[in-house]
Amino acid sequence: MIATVLWHPGERAGIVGALEGQLLDARVTLRGPLPPPKGVAVILIDDTDIGQIGQFPPPRSVLASAIDAARAQGASAIVLDLLLADPTPGDDALNAALARPGPVVLATARGGPPFVDDALAHAIDRSAVEAAVSATSGALEMPIGPLPAFAASSTLGHVNLALEPDGKLRRLPAALPFVAVDGGAWIPGLALASLRAADPERFTPIVLRGARAGGTISLGRTTVPLDQFGAIPLVFYGDTGAVPTWPLRDLDQANLEGRIVFLGVSAQGARDRYPTPFDPAMPGVEAHATLAANLIEGRTLRRDHVAWALGGMLALIVAGIAYPAARQRARFVLPALTALALATCVALQVAFLAGWWLDATTVLICFTLAAGLGIAVQAVKHARHARNLAQYHAPSLRSSLAESDLSALTGRQMNAAALFVDLSGFTGRSEKIGPKGTGDLLDQFHQRIARLAAVHGGVVDQIVGDAALVTFGLPEPAPGDAAAALSFAADVTQTQDDPAHSLRLGAHYGPVEVRALGGADHSHVTMVGDAMNAASRLQEVAKGAGARIAISDTLLQQSGTPARWIDELALRDLGPVELRGRKMLLHVWVS
Repeated sequence: MIATVLWHPGERAGIVGALEGQLLDARVTLRGPLPPPKGVAVILIDDTDIGQIGQFPPPRSVLASAIDAARAQGASAIVLDLLLADPTPGDDALNAALARPGPVVLATARGGPPFVDDALAHAIDRSAVEAAVSATSGALEMPIGPLPAFAASSTLGHVNLALEPDGKLRRLPAALPFVAVDGGAWIPGLALASLRAADPERFTPIVLRGARAGGTISLGRTTVPLDQFGAIPLVFYGDTGAVPTWPLRDLDQANLEGRIVFLGVSAQGARDRYPTPFDPAMPGVEAHATLAANLIEGRTLRRDHVAWALGGMLALIVAGIAYPAARQRARFVLPALTALALATCVALQVAFLAGWWLDATTVLICFTLAAGLGIAVQAVKHARHARNLAQYHAPSLRSSLAESDLSALTGRQMNAAALFVDLSGFTGRSEKIGPKGTGDLLDQFHQRIARLAAVHGGVVDQIVGDAALVTFGLPEPAPGDAAAALSFAADVTQTQDDPAHSLRLGAHYGPVEVRALGGADHSHVTMVGDAMNAASRLQEVAKGAGARIAISDTLLQQSGTPARWIDELALRDLGPVELRGRKMLLHVWVS
């Protein structure tokens, strides 16, 4: 678990990173849309506007008119999400508009030509943030646009985006290093540059401390932690248009008073649309406007080392609860784990609403590993218990007890064979050989009875000290039960040289009933009836007659071949015998 927390899979590329993005989207969806922000607005040049203008990209004179109109309506700053890197007719009109009073922020981006003109280099220097981390030559980017004439009268902000492993847009780089006059400088993102231009008293200076994990960027008195990529997560307000948006053709109807106005192109030819948690194709300019609105409202989503630590702590806590929860009784495992999963989701959602992007992937993996380990350990424990308990039930009875309800067995009436086997002379031998020898003697006796009962399909119903009751017919009676009982009797009594095998046996066949005797927490499946009592009394008859075996004629006749067994067991006819405690006489054979 600790290794998973340190690995922090939600910030990795590939499937796990994509999973974290989807889990964040689920939190965003659960939260729902937010009220539209008041400090920003978007003017979009869409396909309808392009159709009316009759040209793509739109002429610079159209942009100039839009800038003048936005100023006239009280925009606090105007931001162009357009690179303006190539000269076109109408540049003079745009240059004149940029020179008029009112702050304008122009866009620059990575991937420019291998040289930088002086005007652009000085604009980068002028637009740079104060940085506690130097822009090293190996990391410097060559800037694209704007034209020198435009750059001379404007400040710049970069428009580069950072897409997630699943291709969605969820955060924007705070600042990027570009080639400048004195080597290099950090240029803020378009949103941060727009805040500085619109309200320098509140959002100046912009100071970058660390460009990656553990870094921050400060705008005046507002400090925003950066994620490990030096980016700021976006708090989206909804789908496209959630930030107040007007098409260019309706600019005269827009409410721009006191707002930072972002001007961009959403027409198909611009290819500037990106999937977000709310929208499969949000214009890039609205993403920049969203970040500006987040910073104005103080509505940021924290994804720094502290958030990682909190997510790791939550993951370990969840794992610490999931493991013992998974080891509860089977009927409690699913409800316990479900309740824990719901509580974890609530914790992640509460943290999200409070502005913390905790790594749900780490939590999910730790929860799954801990629950899986707990279930596996419990399964091994149950298997061990089952093996241990199985030793106390006959093989023929185990499957019936495991696969069917106990009530299906109990109460069943049938005919069955019962054999009562006793160690002869046990008390005297026990006195001579002592406790250990007595234990060894009983162990040999029990093992022999259990082994031979299993061979012949019988069930060791009871073992009490030096005596055992073996039955044939449980759990299902069969036509060959009587013959199997006699075969068991022949095998179990044939070796008398070993004292452990010096046995006496009584056997009978008659009506019995299957019962589960015991309490609510422990019971024993057994047969009850006259056959068991008669078998016990027949063992006494054998003792009184000086014989090893006493078998009822009923059992011999039920076998179907009484003559064979009389011969094989060397039986002699004792005739009708009155058994102790039994009124009716029973025809008995002994050997």
